[in-house]
Amino acid sequence: MYTIYTAKQEAIEAIKSGLRKAYTPSIDEIVFPPDKKIGDLSFPCFTVAKGMGRNPAEIASEIAARVAPKGLIKELKAVGPYVNFVLDQERLSESVLGQIASERNKYGFSDSGNGKRIMVEYASLNTHKISHVGHLRNILIGESYIHILRANGYEVTAAAYIGDIGAHVAKCLYGVLNLHAGEEPEKGKEDIFLQNCYVEAVKNIEDNPEKEKEVKELQRKLESGDKELVKVWKKTRAWSLSELKRLYKLLGASVDVWYFESKVEKTGKKLVRDMLKRGIAEHSQGAVIVNLEAEGLGPFLILRSDGGALYSTKDLALAFKKQEAYHPDKSVYIVDSRQSLFLKQLFATLKRLGLSTELRHLSYEFLTLKDGTMSSRTGNVVTLMSFWDQVYNLALTETQKRHPNWKSKKLEKIAKGIALAAMKFSVLKIDPQKTIVFDPKESLSFDGFTGPYVLYSLTRARAILRKAKIKPVNHASSLTAPEEKRLAFEMARFPEVVSEIARTEHVSRLPEYLFGLSKLFAEFYDRVSVLSASDEATISARLALVESAAQVIENGLGLMGIASVDEM
Repeated sequence: MYTIYTAKQEAIEAIKSGLRKAYTPSIDEIVFPPDKKIGDLSFPCFTVAKGMGRNPAEIASEIAARVAPKGLIKELKAVGPYVNFVLDQERLSESVLGQIASERNKYGFSDSGNGKRIMVEYASLNTHKISHVGHLRNILIGESYIHILRANGYEVTAAAYIGDIGAHVAKCLYGVLNLHAGEEPEKGKEDIFLQNCYVEAVKNIEDNPEKEKEVKELQRKLESGDKELVKVWKKTRAWSLSELKRLYKLLGASVDVWYFESKVEKTGKKLVRDMLKRGIAEHSQGAVIVNLEAEGLGPFLILRSDGGALYSTKDLALAFKKQEAYHPDKSVYIVDSRQSLFLKQLFATLKRLGLSTELRHLSYEFLTLKDGTMSSRTGNVVTLMSFWDQVYNLALTETQKRHPNWKSKKLEKIAKGIALAAMKFSVLKIDPQKTIVFDPKESLSFDGFTGPYVLYSLTRARAILRKAKIKPVNHASSLTAPEEKRLAFEMARFPEVVSEIARTEHVSRLPEYLFGLSKLFAEFYDRVSVLSASDEATISARLALVESAAQVIENGLGLMGIASVDEM
């Protein structure tokens, strides 16, 4: 059991003893007080007082008076309606540092999710349209969430559901065949060519509304398997998939299973026919709907009046395909908040169909430009790759300034690591329910709430360890400075943070935690001498603290998909 859980369990036993077993608190009721000066852990007595019809402050005083400290608990004291626990910092430090040294890159991980299967659908981009910076948040939230689930023992299947058919594809192909007939894109720029075809097609249709019929006919022919059109579709689709895989590789986004809309469309239409027979769906003005008025969700359109498939048609079929192949206990859809109603309707319909899987929508707001949201339809986009180039070039320029004598290969490697840390951290640190306006220069700062700041804490710790002439030794009795105690206590909290995120899906908690830990390490570094301490025992003990801090920061960054760098 991790040290922090041992401490909390001992606090629970103390409360039970103080109340003479009249109430058994849960571990979630043991909290961290906002002011560290009054204690390390705290138990608010409001709930138990309400149940007993008594004053919470009186109950807190009784518990503190009745219970003698033991184990990791050094002192109990009542402060108003709270019982506060002061922990034995020497014992805590020795235990925490020992666990980190033992578990190393697995410190903070658990088996709480063992035996539970979760399917996470993310990075579900479209072919025949360029990926823009607005897609970044989806990919990075999904990547980090998957890492965290796996760190908690869950069996996770990472799925990408690619939109390779539909109206947007028909418009792109219209542009390819009618506006750029016979043209071949420059090698390596196929995605830009397809985006231009798409944008020009949209503009052409807006200027000439009668062309909409031609696009719909293209879509119908493609869905019915027209041989010549399918050849063009397959060729252009391959261009898009190649670019998507390059993008996923750059961002470190792993995909275990690829699903494609084109592969579930027929199954979806068959399912709709079955739903009509079973009375789950009904005809409405020529289309097919599921009436969800009872759930307060209105009508859910699942087939067009012309018999064409919709997103809903395919999503219904895909849910059962996932269930049949992987039998997940929970299926998580990482989709932006604009799709909230659609997903509520989808989930309600799947429930009526008897799907047993727990369905979750992990929603997020999106990135915006200064002049509004990004739209690939109008061409008002910052492509994801051009955005990456901008961040990377800024990082490269800054790294060259700091290290003019480094060779180009080393400069490029370090700059890439810094740029990825900046980009990922800046996206993940914001609560998913808040909009992000990304500032590349700010994200690359070595000061403040940024990825490079946390990454620099790690490289600084490793530099100390490289310079050391003696080995780290866990002598907790030599760690007496307040900065040392605060740092050790914060590292004790890491496993609970990782567990909490898996439970709550609040991925922004991890960068918050790492920034706080890095600030504590900076205070320790600035105020406490490590390599020039007065005696060897103190040096080795502080080296053990530094080594542990480096390990925890590295583990936390790894859960965000951020790799460490040797120097900065």
